[in-house]
Amino acid sequence: MVDVSTAAEPVAPTGEPIPGPPGLGPKELRALLADAPRFFTGLREQYGPIASFPYGLSRGYLVSDPNVIQDIYVSTGRKFDKNVLPGGRGKRIAPFSVGLGDGLATSGGELHRKQRRLIQPVFHRQRIAGYGDAFAQLAEAGAAELKDGHELNIQEAMYELSLGMVAKTVFDVSLDSHVATTIRLAFPRRGGPMRWEQVVPFGRFIMRLPLRANRRFWKGHKYLNGIIQQMIDERRAGPGDGDDLLSVLINVRDADTGEPMNDQLLHDEAVTLLMAGHETSSAGLTWAYHLLAKNPEAKARLHAELDEVLGDRLPEAADLPNLPYTDAIFSEVMRMYPPVWNTVRRSLEDYDANGYVIPKDRFVMMSPWVVHHDPTWWPEPDRFAPQRWIAADDGDPLSGQALEPGRPRMAYLPFGSGPRQCIGNAFARMEAVMTLATIGRHWEFDAVNDDPVPILTHITVQPKDGLTMIARRRR
Repeated sequence: MVDVSTAAEPVAPTGEPIPGPPGLGPKELRALLADAPRFFTGLREQYGPIASFPYGLSRGYLVSDPNVIQDIYVSTGRKFDKNVLPGGRGKRIAPFSVGLGDGLATSGGELHRKQRRLIQPVFHRQRIAGYGDAFAQLAEAGAAELKDGHELNIQEAMYELSLGMVAKTVFDVSLDSHVATTIRLAFPRRGGPMRWEQVVPFGRFIMRLPLRANRRFWKGHKYLNGIIQQMIDERRAGPGDGDDLLSVLINVRDADTGEPMNDQLLHDEAVTLLMAGHETSSAGLTWAYHLLAKNPEAKARLHAELDEVLGDRLPEAADLPNLPYTDAIFSEVMRMYPPVWNTVRRSLEDYDANGYVIPKDRFVMMSPWVVHHDPTWWPEPDRFAPQRWIAADDGDPLSGQALEPGRPRMAYLPFGSGPRQCIGNAFARMEAVMTLATIGRHWEFDAVNDDPVPILTHITVQPKDGLTMIARRRR
């Protein structure tokens, strides 16, 4: 059981400096570069839920208290801004805006509020449920490529599968199309040059250097821009009855003015959907199979549920309420390996964080990874326990733990919260659960060895060197 009384309550500012290391020596820098999520977890363990750290010529701030995180998320736009990176001549930009433009993930202010209002109906649960058959069929096609007893890089397999799903749902094109090939160039593995925006303060300038990887990225990005514009033109000239997300976005209208989205915003939203739709999903599925391989009891329980509910048939959206353990696996994977391991904001004014004052115009970081591995909220945080998400009295003290009343909402934040909460969270959950259910009917995956899997956090949390597994057909 979690003692929710340990949650910090807001208090008057103390005027005391926020604790944290005065500097980072060679040892600390190596730890940060080698494993940033665990470095910041150690920062929270040593200095508490409000900690500071060197950031450029100033100080950055790590906020790990769920109640403070909730306030920061909700007040973004008034007290905090997404634009944290220097953009030249005093301008500030959001991370990844160079590659993604002004989509929902990067835009701010009135533009973000307007786009959010326009796009929200597109991700209504009923509409998302309509993509369930496509998810299942594509996962079934991917499973058909598996060979019993053969090794495969499950990370690559899930990347290709997620790419196929996003290409189908966003553009209604197949994985072997020219569009999908161009997406691969525009969004290369490990984030490509886009990772520099997250790693260093002036990363956007590194992206412009005449490096081979940069040239390849910008070439692919140029082709992608052209293809997206071509598809926008085709859909505007067509009957307007398409079910893919691009067609739906073209048809939305502002409730006040009746105006549609212009081509540039359509482009930026499409690119954002592509990036978010396959990078994060492939990461979640990769870690799901890794954790299931390491936990045979959980894998057996998954298969038992699938056998009972589905038998030999493909899952449908209507089956999801009857697959609680499959859904719980996804929730627990998102806890242990949140694909987006950190979110950042810039303080627009001095901010009271439980008695400490975060000064105006400072870099503020909230890390789902850090919060999700805090034993205050998650007993045995390094244990894979899908039963946390199921209310059951089976004698396991972790059963139903995530559902206990009184827990801070932001003790679990894989999709954020507030006005910038991930708009595609229901889409991502359905995609993952349908994939696990479809493949799990006939296939399972074994680990090749017991070696620990180092992580890479350039954009999403991925296995550093891929993840080789052995495909086994279930008997």
